[in-house]
Amino acid sequence: MRMEADLIRAAKRGDASAFEALMSAYERRVYCLCLRMMGNAHDGEDAAQEAMIRIWQKIGQCRDEDAFAAWVYRVTASACTDELRRRRPQASLEAMREEGFEPADGGETPETAVERREERRALERAVAGVPEQMRAVFLLRDVHGMSVEETARALGISQGTVKSRLSRAREKIAGAIKARRTTERGERDAL
Repeated sequence: MRMEADLIRAAKRGDASAFEALMSAYERRVYCLCLRMMGNAHDGEDAAQEAMIRIWQKIGQCRDEDAFAAWVYRVTASACTDELRRRRPQASLEAMREEGFEPADGGETPETAVERREERRALERAVAGVPEQMRAVFLLRDVHGMSVEETARALGISQGTVKSRLSRAREKIAGAIKARRTTERGERDAL
């Protein structure tokens, strides 16, 4: 197996087999980001396919081979954002469960399992309710664990913009979850 830099250079020259070998390491990450940004498996698959096509078409534009992963994320996030703008769907992250997002059962009680699922659904709805630019920053930084610098490069924005959008996304998500809990408590107290 050739090193990543060699594969990038070969793919830039049009070597499809080098591109395929290169992207085999990124395929799952591209799909996971698309799934989370698009909100369901079907749209996630479509967006991932579009992202891979764009990556192939634009690989010659990748100037920094050491930052290839960030560049892949930027092209992927851009493909998702373009599709979301085109469709303007109400994105949801519930498809994450369909794709095996559920953690293994730790011997919890049925009540605890239900509470955990409800909390996860509330979090997914809260994340889906955040504007797409903030959602992309939140997903790359907090879910995929990228640094502020990597997130900025991936999305083609400044580090200050990453920090600002991340802060606002976290506030909106926390506020939505808090509002939901308050509503649920009020409903339970009314019973």
